[in-house]
Amino acid sequence: MRIFMRVLTVWVAGAGSLLAQSDVAKIHEYLKSLPNPGPPAYGEVQRLALAANPLGCEDHPHAVGIIRPGYLWQRDGKPQILEDYDKHRAFYGCFDWHSAVNSMWMMISLIKADPTIAVAPAIRNELVSHLQKQNIDGELDYFTKLKGVGADFEKPYGYAWLLKLYGEMKTWNDPDGQRAATVLEPLAKWVSEQYVLYLHSLNYPVRVGVHPNTALDMGFVLDYTKQTGDKTLETAVHETATRLYGNDKSCATALEPVFGDFASPCLAEAALMGRVMTPEGYAKWLDGFLPPVYSEEFQQYGKDIDAVHGNNRDTTGTDEEGLPNAHLIGLNFQRAADFLTIAQSLPKGDPRIAVYERLATINGKQGYDKIGAAGYLGTHWLATYALLYENLAQAGATGNNAQASLTKH
Repeated sequence: MRIFMRVLTVWVAGAGSLLAQSDVAKIHEYLKSLPNPGPPAYGEVQRLALAANPLGCEDHPHAVGIIRPGYLWQRDGKPQILEDYDKHRAFYGCFDWHSAVNSMWMMISLIKADPTIAVAPAIRNELVSHLQKQNIDGELDYFTKLKGVGADFEKPYGYAWLLKLYGEMKTWNDPDGQRAATVLEPLAKWVSEQYVLYLHSLNYPVRVGVHPNTALDMGFVLDYTKQTGDKTLETAVHETATRLYGNDKSCATALEPVFGDFASPCLAEAALMGRVMTPEGYAKWLDGFLPPVYSEEFQQYGKDIDAVHGNNRDTTGTDEEGLPNAHLIGLNFQRAADFLTIAQSLPKGDPRIAVYERLATINGKQGYDKIGAAGYLGTHWLATYALLYENLAQAGATGNNAQASLTKH
C-alpha cells in the first residue's frame, strides 16, 4: 500500500508538472495568435497633439448645470457665474472639476518629460493663472464648507486626481513647479486626510467601470504616495486593498465592457493588487482572479471595442449625436495602462508577461485610432488617459518590476 501511495504521489506531481508545461505552451500559442502592431508612434508631434486638448479647455468655464450650483454657478432667479471666478477657483475649466485637475496633471507631466516642448510657455502660463494662493484658498474654502450630500463633491475620483497632480508637481525640479506645489499643498493635505477617512469607511468596494471605481482611484493615489512619501495614506490604501480584494476570485471578465465604461473593473483591481503584493504572492492571487490568457473568458481584451454600437444619443442628453462613446475609447487606454502594470508586477520570467504587454500595445493602438473621433466630450479628458498609458510604456514596461517598486506589504 505504501509503495502504491508513493507511486501515486510521484504520478500526481508529474501530472501537475505536465499540466504547467501545457499551460505555458498554450500561453505561447495564444501570444503567436495575437496581432503584433508594434507600439504606437510617440514623439514630438504626438505630444503636441495631446497637449492641445488641456490647453484648449482649461480656461473654458464649466457649463451651467454640469457642476452643482455653488462651485462656479450661483442661482438667483437665473444662473449667474461666480464673480471673479478665475481669482477664487483653480479648476473651473475642461467640462468638469476632475477633468480640469487631470488636464493640469497632464500638462505638468508632459513638460517634466519634455521641458523644451513647443507649448512649454503656454503650460507655464496656465500654471501661473490657475494656481495662485487666492485660487487654492477659494477651493479649500468651498470644499471645507460643503455639508450633507454635497460634501461628497468629487469624492473619490476628483480627490485621487488632485493628489496625483500634487505629487507630479512636488517632484518637478523646477521653480514654477515648486511654487505651484507649495500653493497647492494645503488643499492636498486636506484631501489626503479626507481620503484616509473615506477608505476606512468602505465596507465593500465600488466595482463599476466609471469614476467611483475603488481600485482605479486607489491606483492614482498610490502614484501620489510614491512621489511624496505620504505613509499614512499609503498604509490606508494597502490595508484597504487587502481587506476588500485579498480574497477575490474569478473576476467576470466575459461581462466586460458595459456600455459607457472607461475602466475595466477586473483589470483595475488586478493592477492595484500588483502594487500592494509581493510578486510571488501576486502571481498566485492572479491565477485565481483572472482566467488564463488563452481562455474564452479572456478573449475580449484583445478584440476591438465597439464604441458606436447603440449610441444614437444617451438618455442624459450629454452625448453628441452620431459620435462614438468617448468613455469606450478611453477604455482602450485604461486597459493598456493596467496591462503594463500587471506585467510589471509579476515575477520575472512569468510567461503571461509577454501576453499582457502585447495586449497593452494592441489596446493603446486602438485608442489612438479612435481618439480624434470623440468630439468635445472626449477631447477634454482622453489625452490624459493616453498619457497614463504612454508614461508607463515609455518607462520601459518589458517585464522588469522597477516601475512597480513600491514597498510591498
